[in-house]
Amino acid sequence: MNKTLLLSSLLITTLFARENPFFSLSEGIALPVSSEKNTNKPPLTSMTYNFPNNSRLLKEVSFTFQNVDGSFETRKLEIDQSIDWRAPLVLSQSNIRSSPSTTKEKSSNVNNELIQFIASGNKTSLIAKEPMIRQFTLTDPDSVVVDFKHSGAFESYIALDGHHICNVSKTDQGASVICK
Repeated sequence: MNKTLLLSSLLITTLFARENPFFSLSEGIALPVSSEKNTNKPPLTSMTYNFPNNSRLLKEVSFTFQNVDGSFETRKLEIDQSIDWRAPLVLSQSNIRSSPSTTKEKSSNVNNELIQFIASGNKTSLIAKEPMIRQFTLTDPDSVVVDFKHSGAFESYIALDGHHICNVSKTDQGASVICK
């Protein structure tokens, strides 16, 4: 009797099981899906949009962008202003810090008794006499932490300017950190 009850309850529960238990019950919610695709796209400089000849009022503009983690997000900008349909709408992005054509590869070097940091572009080399033990990233504040063995251990901390995907690898001279 117990075996029959167990077998029938097992069969009934499989009837109500979802194909993928990690997705939400409500199918209307789009879940972020990350991928390992190479997303090296040229940077946005400028683009234009020509309105149809019956356009008179621009109500809103929506921007859909991909985050560092691969998820997509949409933001709407309410405008509600009249437009001249003969003039194109220009969308441009400027880098306040420096333009890409005039940016030179900046390099900096920090040295103390235990470790030497050499930063160039998006790569930072950590040169130490001791081997790397472990590494991890923190999200608040955004940073990379690398631990080295030295009479116990010592820790190096690299503060980042925002969310980045960082690859930390062990080298013969210490460690290498490359952020995208």
